[in-house]
Amino acid sequence: MVKACSGYNRWPFYEDMSLPMEKAAPFILSVENPKPDLQEMHFTFTQEFRDMTVEQRLESLHAYGKTLIDQGRQFTDANSQKGIMTVLEILEQLFPHIQSGSLPLNETLVVEMGDGAEGSSLNELLG
Repeated sequence: MVKACSGYNRWPFYEDMSLPMEKAAPFILSVENPKPDLQEMHFTFTQEFRDMTVEQRLESLHAYGKTLIDQGRQFTDANSQKGIMTVLEILEQLFPHIQSGSLPLNETLVVEMGDGAEGSSLNELLG
C-alpha cells in the first residue's frame, strides 16, 4: 500500500469515491532527461480535454487523480510510487489554474526536476 497517497485525502480528487476506477489521462505525458542532473516532464493536454467546459475539466482531473491514487496503491516498487506521487503533486498545483482558466491548455507544460532545474514556479509564470 502507498502510504503517501493517504495524504491526498484533502484533494478535490479524493472527495467522491463513486467515480469510475479507470479514467483516461487528460494529457499526454512524456519524460525526457536532457542532462544527467535534469529530468523534464512534458504535459500536453488532449484535444478532448481542451474542448471541455471548465466544470468538465475539473471532473476529468478529479477522476484521473483518483485513478492514479488507486493505481499507486497497487505498486510495490518505490520508483513507480514516486512517479505517481510526482504527477499527483503537479496535478494539485495545476488544479486552481485550470479552475480559473489561467493555464493555456494549448501549450505543452514542461516541469523540470533535479539539481539542474532552472525554471520558474507555476505561480510565478501565471502570476
